[in-house]
Amino acid sequence: MSDGIISISDTFLESIPRSLLGQVTSTLNLLRTTPESPGLHVEPIYQAADDRIRSIRVNKQYRILAFRLNSSGQDLWLAEGVYDHDDAYRRARKLYLRMNPVSGTTEIRTDEDALRAGGLSESEVQARAAALAAEQLAEFQRQEAERLEQERRAAEMAEPDEKPSGAPDAGEQQPGSSLAPAEQASSAQAGPIDQSSDEDGGTTEPAVDGGTGSVGRSGPVLSVTAQELIDVLGIDPVLAAAAVEADEAALLDLAEGARSWQGSALLDLATGKTLDEVREAYFTGVNGGSDVGTPSSTDDIVESLTAEKSQASYHLIEDDDALAKVLASGSFAQWRIFLHPEQRTYVYVRTRGPYRLTGGAGTGKTVVLVHRAVRLAQEAQAEGREARIVLTTYTRNLADALEEQVRTLEPGAPRTDVLGRPGIHVTGVDRIAHGVISGSRALAAPMRAVVGWDTRSPKYSRSAHDWEIAIAAAVASGAVRDRTQAHTSAAFLADEYREVILPHRILDETGYLRVPRGGRGTRLGRNQRREVWAIVAVYREGGRRSASIDWDETSAIAAAVLDAQAEATGERPADHVLVDEGQDLRPTQWQLLRALVAEGDDDMFIAEDSHQRIYSNPVKLGRYGIGIRGRSRRLKLNYRTTAQNLAFAVNVLKGGDFDIAAMEDDVDETGTPLEHGGDHGVYRSARSGPEVLLLPARDLADELEQVAALLREWAEEMGPEEDLSTIGLLTRWASTRDLLVRGLDDRGIPVASVDRNVAYRKGAPLAMTFHRAKGMEFTRVVLFGIDADSLDDRPGRSYDEQTHEAAELQERSLLYVGASRARDRLAVAWSGEVSEMLNGSTV
Repeated sequence: MSDGIISISDTFLESIPRSLLGQVTSTLNLLRTTPESPGLHVEPIYQAADDRIRSIRVNKQYRILAFRLNSSGQDLWLAEGVYDHDDAYRRARKLYLRMNPVSGTTEIRTDEDALRAGGLSESEVQARAAALAAEQLAEFQRQEAERLEQERRAAEMAEPDEKPSGAPDAGEQQPGSSLAPAEQASSAQAGPIDQSSDEDGGTTEPAVDGGTGSVGRSGPVLSVTAQELIDVLGIDPVLAAAAVEADEAALLDLAEGARSWQGSALLDLATGKTLDEVREAYFTGVNGGSDVGTPSSTDDIVESLTAEKSQASYHLIEDDDALAKVLASGSFAQWRIFLHPEQRTYVYVRTRGPYRLTGGAGTGKTVVLVHRAVRLAQEAQAEGREARIVLTTYTRNLADALEEQVRTLEPGAPRTDVLGRPGIHVTGVDRIAHGVISGSRALAAPMRAVVGWDTRSPKYSRSAHDWEIAIAAAVASGAVRDRTQAHTSAAFLADEYREVILPHRILDETGYLRVPRGGRGTRLGRNQRREVWAIVAVYREGGRRSASIDWDETSAIAAAVLDAQAEATGERPADHVLVDEGQDLRPTQWQLLRALVAEGDDDMFIAEDSHQRIYSNPVKLGRYGIGIRGRSRRLKLNYRTTAQNLAFAVNVLKGGDFDIAAMEDDVDETGTPLEHGGDHGVYRSARSGPEVLLLPARDLADELEQVAALLREWAEEMGPEEDLSTIGLLTRWASTRDLLVRGLDDRGIPVASVDRNVAYRKGAPLAMTFHRAKGMEFTRVVLFGIDADSLDDRPGRSYDEQTHEAAELQERSLLYVGASRARDRLAVAWSGEVSEMLNGSTV
């Protein structure tokens, strides 16, 4: 008999105590290769519901429960969980394998399922659904009463002798709010969000429904019948009856308690997918199966487990290295192994031209991107060819994170540090531009075509202050009469240069007077354009004298170099370009990315979330040769953040009432809407958790004391085995971060400060700015210093109404980024007056 195959369920990783990881790995390795080994104690279970279940010894105390499925002379072991000895045997007697006869998916069931779902009449289904709903309501009311009582006691214990200055006490309203304190906590997490579009035209961003248990729409969420769920999808009757009557809170509870694929299917329906779309996502195409309460045949189960669609819930492992990699990932990184069916679709989708995948934080865009890069590389290897794959993003920190994820997902995937060579090349966009220019032997002509001068070795040393120098020089020469006008501000000029002048490769005043300026908020007459060009000319002359270029010029020149090379040789340096955090890239960077790869099959794949735009202005991709018409899709289910944390995060954004169908709708140059695949529905979380903890303080010292007390409480809850670096302390400003680190150190709590050039270390909570936290996630997060003065309201940052709105939106996006880093627990601390961004949908 050949070596066996291990199949692990999507809940298996969560059942492994961290201290047993090594022992479980070696036990499963031995089970796969030598199941008859005496040390394993592979034992059948007396009077089990399924005679294929076995108990496998890990050590004296723990056992693995697994089903032995022998087919065609080869064992397939379906590992269900790791349990204490006595618990394992009690559980084993109830478990059985059943293939759902409607969906063709394998389900690990219990005797209780048969009692709940087998042979019920319609009236019995409705009665049980009503009873289940009543139980859930009673439990919710009990928990809510307990929470309110705890808050009351805490408020009594913490009540100061005097009323704090600038902070509400237990019976006082918060600034700008008409709600009582207990209501404010809910209000701060409720409500749909309105946001200006990030793409091609002035359309609106969608409502993003966090799906919390205590807020949102009342009444049933699903627009299908129980019988449709039963007949079309194969949902259990009692679950189906309860689901169609459930509001958002109840539906999330039902989904969390359901069989994995059935719960996920309900959540997909809640995001707006149709029955047919959900059926397509989960159906394995395998026929057969059995009723609830009856184990299915081994042949049916094996065929189901090995079907492609089953890989969202079960992972097949055929060698020791793969098993070690999967188990070492742990439940915190489970996304690396188990892809939701929709995510899997985008990993494998074949595209003819650029493709864009959008979605909120935690929906798995980066997961798809990393899996797709590895898939492209492995497919090329299997076909005997070499693929040049560029995986890139905005910042070096994010690029480093992508590199680590590729290494973790597939250590053997071919990688390269050199652009143009076979393998996966992971790097930042600016580094690509720098490398192209540094390695070019024909730089002069492309450089002159972009900036009007050339040098063999340009320096990358220009700063924002150079614009102020250019303005002063133009004013002194008389070329600018009034430097108080918006078009003569440094902020306007920098934007005009990167968004209009560089992308169009304008070299003289005549060219600038003729160029269209679509999308720019400040209108300019001919005299104003002449003044702008006078300043630009001085700025460029300064660069020529010092042989220096800025980073927007660097990208534009690099794109021109690649275009010239392609014209001469017909070659581009990449076969596939995959872009993460695309919303933060600027026009010349998009020109560079387009120049890396020829138009064709699977040429560009872009992941982005306009909610997280914190660096750049919106960009119309079509202007830079990146046409996505008919090739733009959205992910709508958040797998990382609890519903409560998600609702709080999205509520930071602007208020409004609209549906996700309006999200990021693109229009082409004629104003014609671009298709997004008929997307519809709302943005929801797949997880529930505790309410967001609000920590108002009377002053800074009080704020530090409350955060210190919370960190001590969390550390005690986590225990010695858990890594405290999974706690994130996030601030708007680096100065606030440093103040927080010093304040906590004074209170006996060591915290690691993380900045652009310092990597994090394990063993202590990590303190960093919102910018630095981009792309990271933590089990628990504290947002610190979220007071009325935490916004960036520097004079001159906004030179017209459009940039004023964009600046405010970026501030909200920054706070959204911070809040959405939290998986399980989120706390928000401030002293004095709270930031207006926390008061619901205020503008």
